[in-house]
Amino acid sequence: MERTDFPSEGSTPPQTGGMSADPATSASMPNQSASQPQGFADRARDVAGTAQEKLADVGSTVRDRAGNLKDSLANALDSGADKLRQRSGSSGQLAGAAEGGSVAVTSSRIAPVTTKVAGGMEATAGWLRETDLDSIKTGIERQVKEHPGRTLLVAVGLGYLIGKAVRK
Repeated sequence: MERTDFPSEGSTPPQTGGMSADPATSASMPNQSASQPQGFADRARDVAGTAQEKLADVGSTVRDRAGNLKDSLANALDSGADKLRQRSGSSGQLAGAAEGGSVAVTSSRIAPVTTKVAGGMEATAGWLRETDLDSIKTGIERQVKEHPGRTLLVAVGLGYLIGKAVRK
């Protein structure tokens, strides 16, 4: 294949280095170099605008997923509370294994505890459904600002418990 982009005989090759033999062309060069920074600025604005739009989309997606997760957690708490109440009401005794043999606990001792736990689970589920994510965020921020030491201790404790649960 023959290349045809070579200058023909008798024509002058293109000049490099920004200097042109033609005064009209050299007069337009400063304008072109001045427009390059504007082109870069326009490109930077476009990229920043695109990135901002993508971040807004990601933010709304995260909010939607967090809302769905909040609802599914509330449903799981309600379901767990119902199952807990059913188990405590259906059996007269709860049995467990111990070192020396089996231990039987009557439901008269367990029933108030399971009812209280189930009530707490339902209350938590109701709170999750009613609470807005922004108000949760604001409450956490206020708690951290007012009681940083206590918040740090709670965070360390939760991290420890979650770490132990994940390892098992």
